[in-house]
Amino acid sequence: MYRKIYLALSVLISEVFAYDFTGLDIDVISPSSGVSGKIAQKIEKLLGRKVDAPTGDSDAQIFADGNAKFLKLDKSLRSKHKILWAIRGGYGMDKIMPLIMKLNYSNITKKVIIGYSDITPLMIYFSQKYGWIAINAPMLKDFVVGDKSKSSYQSVLNFLRNAQSSLKISDLHPINVAAKSKNPVIGKITGGNITCIISTIGTAWQIDMKEKIVFLEDTNVSGFRLDRLLTHMKNARLFNRAQAIVFGDFGTDVSKILSKFASKLSIPVFKSTSFGHGRTNLPFVYNYIGTIKTTLGKTEIVMSN
Repeated sequence: MYRKIYLALSVLISEVFAYDFTGLDIDVISPSSGVSGKIAQKIEKLLGRKVDAPTGDSDAQIFADGNAKFLKLDKSLRSKHKILWAIRGGYGMDKIMPLIMKLNYSNITKKVIIGYSDITPLMIYFSQKYGWIAINAPMLKDFVVGDKSKSSYQSVLNFLRNAQSSLKISDLHPINVAAKSKNPVIGKITGGNITCIISTIGTAWQIDMKEKIVFLEDTNVSGFRLDRLLTHMKNARLFNRAQAIVFGDFGTDVSKILSKFASKLSIPVFKSTSFGHGRTNLPFVYNYIGTIKTTLGKTEIVMSN
């Protein structure tokens, strides 16, 4: 019995560290929650170098020194590294954004920012204001914890290595009349975590959904809470002139809530289980052109530059 457990763990560990990061010019950013010492060590082994990662639980981030995190993030934003990869999400980005937006990053060579969840406001801001590439994809903690699908990890690594020029999500399902009648749907990509997007409303880094295909996801939200969030976004007119919405994984069955909300919108709305906080988190790229097309009853989106 113990031998079987040992072998299973050995396989899991070998899979976690099978992903090749060599040759990728990565700077690790940690503007949100910290990680345990063990997780930090695994990330160091994954990348093959020392990592300056904050430790502590999520509650500790409420009282964390936002200015210290800002200074570290600003240094990374101005560094020569091409890829800024978030160590994890959690909490803390909202406290740093006011400091970020006061500075000018227009003369800096454009970088790639990778993350999701609490990193959403940072990716929205730099993709909108400066045209940087931002990729909603697994974070470094995800790689060493191993709770995402192999395709989730490999897709973003292939993309970074130029092994694939476009990205595809093939499990879209139309959930309102407009989605079933409009074909194709074309627009630039934006979106992210709904709770974090709500926090951008009224700020200088508020999300702009005009002419965009909007990817939206969240985790473990109750039905009434999700309905409240979506209704607030609609009341704030965020969806005005959006091209379409693609809902991802929500960690629980909220299909009735999403369908009911979608029925009130005149723009196409689709559902997918291929991105979000769940097992599968395939990448989507901000500002890339997305084409949603239905062929022989199968609906997919292809994203390309």
